[in-house]
Amino acid sequence: MKVQRVADPSEFEATLASTLSSAAGRVFVVVFGTEEAATGESWCPDCITSDPLIRKAVLTVKHSVLVEVPAGDRATYRDPKNFYRNHEQLKVSAVPTLYEFGKDGKVAKKLVESEITTASLAEFVQ
Repeated sequence: MKVQRVADPSEFEATLASTLSSAAGRVFVVVFGTEEAATGESWCPDCITSDPLIRKAVLTVKHSVLVEVPAGDRATYRDPKNFYRNHEQLKVSAVPTLYEFGKDGKVAKKLVESEITTASLAEFVQ
C-alpha cells in the first residue's frame, strides 16, 4: 500500500488526478479530522478508532493507494463552507469517510463514520 497525503484542499483535485493516472491498483481516499499539534492524534475519536482498521483493510489490496485527506480542525470541518463538505463528489457529512475512486475519477463506493467496521471494510475492499 502506498500512502499519499493532501496537505491543503487546493491540492486535492491535482493529487487525486495524479494518483488515479499513476496507480497500478485501486485508489482509496479517507477524509478525517486533522491531527492536533499537541497530541499528534485526530480531534475525532471515530477517526482514531477507524484509522488502523482502514489501513489494515487497504493493505490487503495489491498495489493499492490510500490518499489521506485531513478535513481540518474541528471548527474548520464544522464550517458549512468546508471544501470537502461542498466538494461535488465527496459531500462529506461525517468523518471519517472512506471512498474508493474508479479510474474514471468518480466515487465507486463509500463508507461513512459508524459504517466503518472490520466486517464492512473486508467487504469494501473485495
